[in-house]
Amino acid sequence: MTRKITRALGRIAEGLQDKLFLGNLDSRRDWGFAGDYVDAMWRMLQQDQPDDYVVATGKSYSVKNFLEEAFGYAEMDWEKYVEFDPRFLRPAEVDHLEGDASKAEKALGWKPQTSFKDLVAMMVDHDRDLARRERTLVDAGHTLSHNAQD
Repeated sequence: MTRKITRALGRIAEGLQDKLFLGNLDSRRDWGFAGDYVDAMWRMLQQDQPDDYVVATGKSYSVKNFLEEAFGYAEMDWEKYVEFDPRFLRPAEVDHLEGDASKAEKALGWKPQTSFKDLVAMMVDHDRDLARRERTLVDAGHTLSHNAQD
């Protein structure tokens, strides 16, 4: 979901796409940075005994929160570009996912280091750069065969 948003944002900013179609904007997720999660995995591998841990930020944000942060970071109004599409509703949607990583913190000394805001900024910067490259190809006459909205 997050990548779909940031890729579309980049393409919209570059004039390669007009709209982003999404389903439930109210679902909440515990989004975190993969680099932080790799650190947690490394710490798990350093333990003498295997165990189960939850790796999460402990904070949840809605899809709408993600849109606001991403488009706000890009100085764009998400409401001009995002449209609801019932085809993207999931019949078995879990409305709120949030992890409790207190065991990982206590046993491994692990806590996520990357904030939601920083994660969104990294994703937007990366996907805007990809969109600028795509724009260069389009301007040079190349045709693209993919649909970034899927």
